[in-house]
Amino acid sequence: MSVTITLADDLADRLRAQALARKLPVQQWALMIRTQAIERPDDELPWKELNRRRLELIHRKYHGGLAEAEEGELVALQALADKHLEALDRPRLEWLAPYEELANRIAQCSHE
Repeated sequence: MSVTITLADDLADRLRAQALARKLPVQQWALMIRTQAIERPDDELPWKELNRRRLELIHRKYHGGLAEAEEGELVALQALADKHLEALDRPRLEWLAPYEELANRIAQCSHE
């Protein structure tokens, strides 16, 4: 199904600038944003689709290379992955904090 939307000029300009910075077609960047925007915590399907595409591009990058637009798409998808996984990493980092503190104390003691 195809849908056409009309954007205010300033929003369209920002969308074009973001797509250009990522070396992506505007339509592709808009689709990625839309997909990410509708993602809900209880519905992992959009993230799974984006991540599947990211993994496909990573594989292709190291087994034949990517076109310039695909390279930009991979950069954008990697940024989404970083954001998505940050929430999962935070509790793990908090769990590791006492061990990091202990390692720092041991390192200080060994320098004295």
